[in-house]
Amino acid sequence: MKIYKPSNIASSQSISILAVASLVSGVAVGSSAAFISKFIYFIILFPLVMGFSTGATLGFIVKKTKIRNPMISLGMGLLGGIITYGSLMYGQYINFQQETEKVMLREYNISDKRQVEEQTNAILQQETGASGFVGFVKLSAKEGTTISRGSSKIKLNDTFSYLLWAVELGIVGFLAASIPFGAAGEPFNEDGNDWYGDKQWVGSVTEESKEELIRFLNTDDISGAAAILCLDSELAMPRIDVHIRSCPSAIGSDSVVTVSHVSTNAKKQVESKKLLEGLVTSEQRSQLVSRRSEETPKDGDIEKS
Repeated sequence: MKIYKPSNIASSQSISILAVASLVSGVAVGSSAAFISKFIYFIILFPLVMGFSTGATLGFIVKKTKIRNPMISLGMGLLGGIITYGSLMYGQYINFQQETEKVMLREYNISDKRQVEEQTNAILQQETGASGFVGFVKLSAKEGTTISRGSSKIKLNDTFSYLLWAVELGIVGFLAASIPFGAAGEPFNEDGNDWYGDKQWVGSVTEESKEELIRFLNTDDISGAAAILCLDSELAMPRIDVHIRSCPSAIGSDSVVTVSHVSTNAKKQVESKKLLEGLVTSEQRSQLVSRRSEETPKDGDIEKS
């Protein structure tokens, strides 16, 4: 069984589309979060949602444009994450400007926007030594970040505020990059010019037979692997599951075999960890599923990839 590796193919057009999507989705998600932050903002939770939203959008674009280069997808995802968090911060700067305009009008009857901007920059310059967006960031850090927990409140100083922002940026960047990175690394059939289809369960083995199964597959002894597969989909966990995927547009081409360790965690939730993924020929696929095809399909035999 050949180990599957992405072809790293990505057309210039698809890269351009992904780059534009990084910019547009980053600005849209970050600006939306900035608007909501005028009313409420949850530390860590908001960055999680922002990162997932940007990453999911870019992952969708990767799939639609058929990008098979994980590193390019990773880079564009990181760019999208930076733009997303940058848009949040700049959006909060816009909120600050709007609130300052209201205060100037209410307290000093100043309505001229240019005059308000000059006064605002003068205050920022006096307080932080910088004006504009940079001055706003420094002022926000200087004023500190307040974390509410029940009835108690914790106020972070400027150093911890910068650290918190760095952590949030890291969360957004990680999710925005990891999702398209994973999407680009998914098995793609070059002959059919399409992604492989849904996973089909072909059998399982006990945890004790894991090494034997992997040895059979790595040495192309597909008949040996098929012989030890149990066709009971309710085999007790922990166990080793084997799934296969084919490409609908290239029936006679290679198929993808995935070997996963399936177990339950402390919360009784089912967890799956991929152990091995590789390609088998159409003849090897027939060997692997020959016993399976003789059985009556059971519930759960097909699952989404």
